[in-house]
Amino acid sequence: MKETENFAIEIFECDDKKYVQLEELLLKRDRLFREAGSYLTAFTQEFGDMINENFELKVECIKTKKAISYCRRRLNRGLPIDAVRMNAEIDKEMNLYYLQLDEMLAQTKAARNAGNLSEYSLFQAKKIYRRLVKLIHPDINRKTEENDTLKKLWGRIEKAYQHTDVDELENLEVLVNNLLEKLGDGGFELNLDDLDKRIERLEDKINEIITSKPYIYGELLSDEDKKQAYRDELAAEHDDYEQYLEALKKTLDEMLSEGGTRIIWQMN
Repeated sequence: MKETENFAIEIFECDDKKYVQLEELLLKRDRLFREAGSYLTAFTQEFGDMINENFELKVECIKTKKAISYCRRRLNRGLPIDAVRMNAEIDKEMNLYYLQLDEMLAQTKAARNAGNLSEYSLFQAKKIYRRLVKLIHPDINRKTEENDTLKKLWGRIEKAYQHTDVDELENLEVLVNNLLEKLGDGGFELNLDDLDKRIERLEDKINEIITSKPYIYGELLSDEDKKQAYRDELAAEHDDYEQYLEALKKTLDEMLSEGGTRIIWQMN
């Protein structure tokens, strides 16, 4: 991180106290952001499987409730229950839940394989690279070709991504964010009158980070009693979902029997 700080200071040398304050806040924000990311990875390693299992049960409960609602509507109108059509309609409605579950499983897998440098590095490199593309890819941000520093940073980004150099990409993301903050939201001319507002926004962002779940996970992970209490909470939630799902399935089976239909039920 020291190399990053030195590089950023070389780009912007300014004696003004407000610029110094802005620089310090930028570095503090990025340090806290990276710490929050580390806590999130550790939290996912510790509790990801339990959380995913609970969410999968929750999704199955929602899907079963939708099936019950579908059957009730059909029976109330004296219509037969078309199991194939019902599954197709419900799966379409559940698509966002399935996507969310897939994303959670992928994040847990990536965190679990954090010790597997090649796989985890590839996952992290792609994620960081996608963020940077949105910010300064020459085809997206025309200012990249006009600003020499941005142009050089983009060249380093491409090289780091090609070599799956996560450390370099993380440092480059800090530099890019610092540079864009220094240049201001409205363009590439520094706005001396806007410093106070930008400092205020950074202070708000720092407060947002340290009060967010990823960051406060650090306190939970450092206390064995709190970790066990959270495991117990997740286990109790799991039992509640299982009991609720069992009751829902019983209701659904009764409705299907009334409608003379039997379905094979499975999660996507």
